[in-house]
Amino acid sequence: MTHNLQEDFNKAKSLATSAQVFATIALIILALSILAKAGLPIARIALTSELSWSQKLSEAGLLAVLILPTILLSLSIVQLNRALQQYSEGEFFTMHASTCVAKSGDYAVEAMVAAMLIVPNLRLWISHEGGFDIRIETEFIGMLAFAIFIAAVGRILAAATSLKQENESFI
Repeated sequence: MTHNLQEDFNKAKSLATSAQVFATIALIILALSILAKAGLPIARIALTSELSWSQKLSEAGLLAVLILPTILLSLSIVQLNRALQQYSEGEFFTMHASTCVAKSGDYAVEAMVAAMLIVPNLRLWISHEGGFDIRIETEFIGMLAFAIFIAAVGRILAAATSLKQENESFI
């Protein structure tokens, strides 16, 4: 490797290591958020004697639905963390890392679809309000586009990795 290429390679490994630390911190924050927004309130609902079982189930179900995007985003970051682990070790062209990037994008797309379509509608139905709701915000559209991009890049990396492995098999 030339000096410039080796320098770029080392910078990429270092950036992947830093990004992995940030992803781990983000996972901890998301886990605490899930616990605060749903875990503790669901425990409180389960322990209260003032509600019937159907009311408890409805309240707990509503809380579970509301955290669905956060859970999916957490799964996305878990996959991203796995890819970053490979990248920080200098394993840039592995099928495992490429697949993790694609899965990360898929989970992020699912999180955005859940935030935009699933949560608003299930919230209405669980609370017996009925109807149809959609939550379209400019930030959600931007994040959805970015998530689709990440899913596509993961698949492109997987194709490039397959091509690299095929080319190396001829040598």
